[in-house]
Amino acid sequence: MREGVVEIDGSRGEGGGQILRTSLALSMITGRPLVMRNIRAGRAKPGLRRQHLTCVQAAAQLCNAAVRGDSVGSQQLEFTPGPHRTDELELTSDIGTAGSTTLVVQTILVPAIVAGRRLRATVIGGTHNPMAPPFDFLDRVFVPQLRAMGADVTLALDRYGFVTGGGGGKRDFYDAPTAARGQLVVTVGPGALRPITIVEAGPITGRHAVAILARLPTHVGDRELGVVRERLGFAPVECEIREVSDGGPANLLMLEVERGPHTRELVTSFGEQGLRAELVAARACDELAAFLRAGVPVGAHLADQLLLPMAVAGGGRFRAAPLSLHATTNIDTIQRFLDLPVRVEPDGDAVVVTVGSPPG
Repeated sequence: MREGVVEIDGSRGEGGGQILRTSLALSMITGRPLVMRNIRAGRAKPGLRRQHLTCVQAAAQLCNAAVRGDSVGSQQLEFTPGPHRTDELELTSDIGTAGSTTLVVQTILVPAIVAGRRLRATVIGGTHNPMAPPFDFLDRVFVPQLRAMGADVTLALDRYGFVTGGGGGKRDFYDAPTAARGQLVVTVGPGALRPITIVEAGPITGRHAVAILARLPTHVGDRELGVVRERLGFAPVECEIREVSDGGPANLLMLEVERGPHTRELVTSFGEQGLRAELVAARACDELAAFLRAGVPVGAHLADQLLLPMAVAGGGRFRAAPLSLHATTNIDTIQRFLDLPVRVEPDGDAVVVTVGSPPG
């Protein structure tokens, strides 16, 4: 393992918040101090927003870090982890906006597993917005892979958190208020991560489509699911309308396919004011159809998220569609902390990613 202070230029590659989250996680795991500059420098509102600041604060609580530059708008951060502790920790993080609770969880989840420290973390803010994986993706797609690697992790959704006024366009969620204070809880028990291999896309063993409606008429979900049945052949028993009372108005459509006990993909399309329900559904259908045509077991978002736990486990391998800039930037960030090879090799129209020494 490398030693010493790690200096990170936050404007590299994709240049977004993922560089910050991965850097914080690896600083906690390795104990190496982090100095990060040019945080989100290329964004319309550069520097830390409320969501990113909450990630920093949660990380600092987890490892008793000394921090400088932890304020909204800051483009430079110094983060020095404190002494390793194994006592049980309960923490509550309130973003205060519709910023993503799931990305706060991603920041602290792998470090908590590695530390062998019991953790119960409550995160308040947005639970479903189009700029981050929704709660259901973590719960149904990512966490099962962590469990397969040996982790003891559970997630619970206490309340949905949507943006005030509904609509899912790619607006600035970092400072937007929530229509309801969404809340999720993550619990981590003792465990350790071991390498795994995910290269075979087995037969589909289950499918599920759910249209979530908050203060919107039922016909919106009926129309969306009608498109799913027509385009993808889902049976009525595989379709669900879920009406929730937490805030709104809001609408999202989630399509899930399952390939075995641990391997799933879930795509999400968000309703927007003035956007027909049929178009919301068509977007989700197009994305899922593209994933199925690729014939890979790991989707683009899961590929990005698997890199850190596999690196910490010392190895792993997965097959996915060609990596996004988000993922390649994540690889570069990981290698600035860990002396660990990551190979990305073409395999037809896909790639096979091997982290460290491949598992036997």
